Amino acid sequence: MLLINGGKDKALSDKHAYLIMAHSYFDSLRCLLSAIDDARNDIYLHIDKKATNVQIEEIKTWVKEAAIFIVPRLSLSWGHSSIVKCELMLLEQATQKENYHYYHLISGVDFPLKSQNEIHDALRNSSDEYISFFLDGDQGRTFIKRIKYYYPFMRFEGKANPKGTGLSDRMIRKIRYINRACVEKQEKLGVNRLKKSEGMTIVKGDQWFSITDDLARYFITRKKQIMKMAFMTDCPDEIVLATAAYNSIFRERLSGYSLRKIDWNRGRPYEFRDTDLDELLASGDFFGRKIIYEKTPGLVKALMESIDIKPIDYVSAITEERY
Repeated sequence: MLLINGGKDKALSDKHAYLIMAHSYFDSLRCLLSAIDDARNDIYLHIDKKATNVQIEEIKTWVKEAAIFIVPRLSLSWGHSSIVKCELMLLEQATQKENYHYYHLISGVDFPLKSQNEIHDALRNSSDEYISFFLDGDQGRTFIKRIKYYYPFMRFEGKANPKGTGLSDRMIRKIRYINRACVEKQEKLGVNRLKKSEGMTIVKGDQWFSITDDLARYFITRKKQIMKMAFMTDCPDEIVLATAAYNSIFRERLSGYSLRKIDWNRGRPYEFRDTDLDELLASGDFFGRKIIYEKTPGLVKALMESIDIKPIDYVSAITEERY
């Protein structure tokens, strides 16, 4: 089979590329790496530059069958364009090495709900793009303001809900107030970043995806435009790649489903617990987000057993840091 687009006439590989964005839960990361450690996979690992005491050489020893590549570390901020920059870097690193059948973008605190045999078998003859998306206004969900206006201080907002009286919480609240005041001012002045994108349909979905080589390479060719769209956008990782795919020749291949179990009803997103094991196994999804070994070791061990991976009993010596 030859590539449709952008592959320099190279044959499409049967292998999958796992693109991992990890932070500081290294016990979770070790379990994840064990679960995808398969000769049919190559792993591209990004570890946030803010994580400390990271022992790269030890992490490499956790993988026995797959090839693992450590990509240059960036300092990432929630809701900021740095996330999109990292995603594109991971895709760029992987596409430069090989023409993979699928590229799976996952977090270091995600976990597969199916074995590698099941995942490879299910996707063997697939050319679908597993990206979730919805239009502004669908089921009462609106998001267009996130990209219509400029949010100059997203790097400093953070995800936490700062209710405390300490300096850090007070500063975050102040920054969020300033960001919102900037948006209100832009509304009054009639600012509209989307005027130059007339005819483009903006969509929003999950950050995480499983895509073919064709779409991965298309994203790289659109890197400049994607990063321009991500600039000063509120949570661009949920908008810009899905929008780029939706407004391309790949729209008819978009499944609207990311293959992931992500629960936005019980959290931002919800962190799965030991009591959710049956729900996860019955879901039919390929990956679960968020599943954190440090908080629910019993759940992770049970999931490892369900996909025929020997559970690991350990506490990582790498770092005590948590985020």
